[in-house]
Amino acid sequence: MSFILVAAVLLCMGAAFFFYPRKQEKRTQELAGTVLCKKCGTRIAVSRPSKVHHEFSVKCTACDSRKLYNLVDLTR
Repeated sequence: MSFILVAAVLLCMGAAFFFYPRKQEKRTQELAGTVLCKKCGTRIAVSRPSKVHHEFSVKCTACDSRKLYNLVDLTR
């Protein structure tokens, strides 16, 4: 009988910790730099510097065109 009581208490304690709302950290995007749009010349922000490859594609927010850029095109 006491085994069942102890198991129920432990189960309730585990459920209390499981459903306790945790404070989440705000995600900040690290800016890798900017590139100039090849069509309209607007600056386009490029984030995630660790994920930028030698050749990457970015969509311009002004003219909605998507072009390929090289890592050397990136200005910091």
